[in-house]
Amino acid sequence: MNRWNKDGQGNIRVSPIIGWKTATLINQNSDVFLRLEFGVDHDLEQVSALQFGLTALQAKALGEQLASHGTSWLG
Repeated sequence: MNRWNKDGQGNIRVSPIIGWKTATLINQNSDVFLRLEFGVDHDLEQVSALQFGLTALQAKALGEQLASHGTSWLG
């Protein structure tokens, strides 16, 4: 986790995901568009978003990796 963004105390900085959207608008470089909306402050009054273009293989790999992390703590 050396390359993760950290705060002044060395803790990994994270923002809560509030929502997401996907679209399958195909262009030359992407098969799937992904928009992640996240809270900027603790009160979640300020929201920002990042938008990504992924290939179908990247989207599948991301889904599988997220699912494997989720099941590892469910027991």
